[in-house]
Amino acid sequence: MRPILVCLAAALLLGPPAAAQDRPPPRGAAAEFWFDPTQLPSFTGTVERYLVNPRGETDALLFREGPQVVFPPDVAEAVRQAAPPGRPIIVWGIRARSAPVITMLAFAPNNEASPGVVDRVYWRLGGRAALEQAERVAANGTVKSPYFAPQGEVAGAILEDGTVITVPPGTAEQLGPLLRPGAKLAAEGRGVAGEGGRALAAERIGEAPDALRALPPPAEPRRR
Repeated sequence: MRPILVCLAAALLLGPPAAAQDRPPPRGAAAEFWFDPTQLPSFTGTVERYLVNPRGETDALLFREGPQVVFPPDVAEAVRQAAPPGRPIIVWGIRARSAPVITMLAFAPNNEASPGVVDRVYWRLGGRAALEQAERVAANGTVKSPYFAPQGEVAGAILEDGTVITVPPGTAEQLGPLLRPGAKLAAEGRGVAGEGGRALAAERIGEAPDALRALPPPAEPRRR
């Protein structure tokens, strides 16, 4: 099913089919697109907070109800204006099969508003590494939830204060106990810390600041 949904999303964003749609597209920002985004699966929740990645880009939000929603950084301001923290939002998109993470394709503050449409699928492939000149950042606290890649893989952890800690691909399974909700987690690495939020790409990790260790080597991909 997931490959079908991925192909569907790509097709929706690439261009119209030969046949015309049965009904006109919604008015407003979405009217310039040939498809009606409200035909996609919808997810409604209250924005608990917005999340930054180690580059300092806002590219995700956390629903108060639990799921994470990812979107391209260039639409972050529009999404935030539609739904500041504490306000509800409707998201149309694709939910990962194995984790509570949704790839946003359209959004609106309510059913009466014209949806804003994301003009590309944002997969955040390989994560978003910190910039070379990024500052050294340290963080520690209690894990609120794993941090998911759009495809559903665990890519790190979100602390209770909203700090995002990412880990390299292939290491999350070995770090499993540290990334679970309720676990105590500390890390150091390159990232950002400012008014927009805190995020770092872990280079050392552990249960406490005085118990940090190097990250394990990436696990070999499993053969199918």
